[in-house]
Amino acid sequence: MENHPNRVGQQLGNYQLIRMLGRGGFAEVYLGKHLYLKTQAAIKLLHGQLTGQHIRLFTREAQIIANLKHPHILRVLDFGVDTSMPYLIMDYASGGTLRQRYPSGSVVPLGKALTYVKQIAAALQYAHNNKLIHRDIKPENMLLIDKSFIALSDFGIVALAHNTSSIETADT
Repeated sequence: MENHPNRVGQQLGNYQLIRMLGRGGFAEVYLGKHLYLKTQAAIKLLHGQLTGQHIRLFTREAQIIANLKHPHILRVLDFGVDTSMPYLIMDYASGGTLRQRYPSGSVVPLGKALTYVKQIAAALQYAHNNKLIHRDIKPENMLLIDKSFIALSDFGIVALAHNTSSIETADT
C-alpha cells in the first residue's frame, strides 16, 4: 500500500481532523470536529486525486448516496474536494465496526447475529429498490451505532473507485 501522510490537525471544509479512525486501500477515515457547531463526524478522504470528469462522476455518486434515507444506512452529510482530493462527511458511529467488536474467529451470539442480518438485509433491500448495489459487504463496513443497532457504510464509493481506472494518485 502507498504511504499517505497522516492528516491529523488539518482542516477540511468546516472540520478539523482529530484522529484517524481507519485506513483502507482507497481512503482514510478520520474523526472530525465541526469548527463552529462542535459536532463530530467521520471524514472519509479518498487517496486518489481526481480531475474534471472524475470529479463530476464522484459528485453525482455523492449526490445519490446522500439521498439514501434509511435507519441502517450511514448518512452522508456533506461532500467536498480539497486540491483535487475528494472527501465525504458522514455520521460518526462511536461504536466502531462489527470487525472491531467481533474480531476474526469470534463467535457472535445467535440472537445478535440475527438482529444484525435483519438490519443489513433491510438496508440492502432499500438500496436495491433504489437501483444501487453496495459491492463491498463486510464487517468493516457495518458500523455500530449502539450495541445492537448497526448502519451500513461505503455505498457506491468503492464501486466508483474500482471502476475509475484513471484516478491519478498523488505519487504519479
